[in-house]
Amino acid sequence: MFRSAEQKNFANIVAAHIERQDGPLLIEGGAGLGKTRAYLLAVMNAARSGKCIALALPTHALIDQLRESSDLAATGEEVTVAAFRPARMYETRSEYQEARKVAMAAQVMLCTAAAIVIDNRNSGEYNGATKRDYLLFDEADQLPSAAAMQVDMEIPAHVFSEFHIKVETAEQAARDLLTRKLAEPEHKAAAKLVLEILGEPAWYHSAGVTEDGGVAAYHQMPGLLLKRVANLGNSAFVSATLTLGGSFTDFKRALGIGKESTLSSTIEPAKHGDLRFVVNDAHDVDTPEWMTAVLGAIADAARPVLVVTPSHDLAQNIGAAVPGAVVRGDDETTAGAAVRVGNDGVLVAAGAWAGLDTPTQWASVVVPKVPYPPPTILDGKTESTYLSARGVAIRRLRQVFGRGLRMPDAVCTVYLLDPRARKLSGIVPSRFAQQWLERVYQEGTRGAVVRSEAERDLALRKAALRKYGCKCAACGFMPKVSQQIEIHHLYPIAGGERKTTLADVAPLCANCHRLVHSTTPPMPLDALRRAAAGVNDT
Repeated sequence: MFRSAEQKNFANIVAAHIERQDGPLLIEGGAGLGKTRAYLLAVMNAARSGKCIALALPTHALIDQLRESSDLAATGEEVTVAAFRPARMYETRSEYQEARKVAMAAQVMLCTAAAIVIDNRNSGEYNGATKRDYLLFDEADQLPSAAAMQVDMEIPAHVFSEFHIKVETAEQAARDLLTRKLAEPEHKAAAKLVLEILGEPAWYHSAGVTEDGGVAAYHQMPGLLLKRVANLGNSAFVSATLTLGGSFTDFKRALGIGKESTLSSTIEPAKHGDLRFVVNDAHDVDTPEWMTAVLGAIADAARPVLVVTPSHDLAQNIGAAVPGAVVRGDDETTAGAAVRVGNDGVLVAAGAWAGLDTPTQWASVVVPKVPYPPPTILDGKTESTYLSARGVAIRRLRQVFGRGLRMPDAVCTVYLLDPRARKLSGIVPSRFAQQWLERVYQEGTRGAVVRSEAERDLALRKAALRKYGCKCAACGFMPKVSQQIEIHHLYPIAGGERKTTLADVAPLCANCHRLVHSTTPPMPLDALRRAAAGVNDT
């Protein structure tokens, strides 16, 4: 049933919290642990004992993935499971009412986080999710920036027309709509949210009349829409990337969570797969040189290859330049697109950090750009902060790296080509910290337009000084400033492009560096040490 002790521990913690409910549970399961099956086992057992459960995911596409997953099939015996969808997804009112009835009667109801926001604003009369015994949010790392939670937070102009409401101000229109008994629950929830926002002005949210005459609520921190529910003792938040720097603080702040459950945990599998890292961050993104490096990494990478981009436009551009590449469409999941990729193929997928695992074991993962979220702009002003965007980018990168860890014996090489990654920390699972320290640096790329000399990577210098210290490896000189130490390549890169590890370099003072290159080929490090010590080899 469980493939590791860590997976069993994960399931046991969720099961214990279903019974204890001493505050919202925050539980992180590292890539490869199998967190989905673990929490499903706990949830299904609770449902068999009479508990009513709601499982929330950020989008309906992710709900579809979960319903079709082998994890649910393996754990859902004798338990009724149904998905709740909003009225707009049905052709007729009667179809919606029937499907809603089935979902609300199911022991386990699947819905979006947005539906839970709406249900909370409607006192549990929307789909009853907030009246259930237990609420579990999967892919919870997406909640702090989940724009999908705002899909239902707008009241279209035609709704006001149908109820003969003249829209003069957002507040007036929202209040008038709430007096209409036949108004849809989604629209009533949006009206309540509009009034809530207008009654508590803050920099991170606003509400007003749209250009077409409707009324909408806008939120810079959509995670806070869940604040009321997020602080309930029967709520649980599950993800592979809930922490930053080993702490839940950033996630708690984004959702307005106060004190979490004493069971909250971070569980990392002791062993599941192996990651290796290749860095080529010599070029600024969106330059011709950078694109050349990206395409070069894809050409060098072992197949099959997953190329993860932050936008569909970039995915299309890269896909067009890679013969035979499959590009994920904006109407399909990464897992769905992966089915079209052979064992020797390339998949270019925007947003591939989101969703359940793919059916493919990727030999390589290429990351052309750090997946920062797009800026949030209101009234012509950028409202989102670098700090919040940085947190999102770190979480997404950790999810991306996990895409190469589908199988216990997986071996995957990650190619990172964005110099902005140097400013991010904690992007690698802790069990791969040593592999990250020993990452390979792609050097020596010759730019026909820019310059012809071999390029050295500045990050390599920093990494070498961290590993070996600011000390000459030949004479032992320890300068007061690090600029007096140079990084010597034990094997010259003048011959062309190559991959460099920290084992291929040594820190030398300027005198020893010139001495080592006084011969052709450069003298070995042992000979240099003897020369620096004044020992004659002849």
